[in-house]
Amino acid sequence: MDKKIEYNSEDAILSWLPVAKLCGGRFLLGLTSKGLWARSTESVVQTVSDETAYVFFLPVLEDPPEVVRCKMIDGLKNYGLSEKFIALFSFEQIVMAGLRSQSEYWSGLALKWALFIPRSNSLEVELEALSKVGETQQIRHSARKIAKQLRIF
Repeated sequence: MDKKIEYNSEDAILSWLPVAKLCGGRFLLGLTSKGLWARSTESVVQTVSDETAYVFFLPVLEDPPEVVRCKMIDGLKNYGLSEKFIALFSFEQIVMAGLRSQSEYWSGLALKWALFIPRSNSLEVELEALSKVGETQQIRHSARKIAKQLRIF
């Protein structure tokens, strides 16, 4: 286990395992000793602790869902950990943060992920909202199309 300072914790030390390098190696995702998913920067580790923290995990959306999932599973297996830990990762909340971001870039990436996460009422509500007030016409149309696809399934 690596040890790093926990983000926003007054220098508390957190033990964690780096599990997957994403975004061309710029983004390191891992598990803490408490079983929480976290991301690492050069100096700190940040867990997905509350809704405001999801925005710090948006770079996960830069890689395709199947690539992220495979890298996470491979990393877990390298440590002899069950791939069931992947179920603890907040994919839906991160996609929702991307949809709410009011950024064409993050909204666009979140839309690409929307069909790869479990369908929920919250997701449908966010897609519906984005289809009306999205940053660009392309974002609005994509949100409308995905919302329709979700209703069909």
